[in-house]
Amino acid sequence: MLGELQTWSPIRSVLQELNPFREDADKLFERFFGKDAFELDIPMLPAVESFIEDGKLCMRIDLPGVDPKNIDISVAGDTVTVRASRERRSNQGNGHSKRTEMSYGRFERSMPLPEGVKADQLKATYRNGVLELSAPVSPELAGRKIPVEIGAEQPTQLETKDAA
Repeated sequence: MLGELQTWSPIRSVLQELNPFREDADKLFERFFGKDAFELDIPMLPAVESFIEDGKLCMRIDLPGVDPKNIDISVAGDTVTVRASRERRSNQGNGHSKRTEMSYGRFERSMPLPEGVKADQLKATYRNGVLELSAPVSPELAGRKIPVEIGAEQPTQLETKDAA
């Protein structure tokens, strides 16, 4: 029986035609620069998000593959600093990787804390590759909700002319 039918795609077709060229270019670079030439140690700069929820400042930092023992958090004044490292695992087989796009090594990231954050009560948790920092904030920083009043609709100008 023949394989599964696939919808023809011009992009897929072009990419398949260019694949041998890419492989030849990879071999050429390997010949001149060595097999490990493109294993660059790009410094880690993890993604960060911060928000205020339920009277707390929450900061989440993506740290996939980082051992929690390799995370150091410090606060100085109104700045929190996170230091961590992700260690490169040894490759299996001949010791050369085909492609490496992950960042390894040490990094340090400092972030200012908004005024009103109680930095002395900062707590940290690490779960599923995400470091979460949280600290209570002053009521002014937490803000308040403003309810929307629902009332009678105002008549439009057209409705007002019709009544006259």
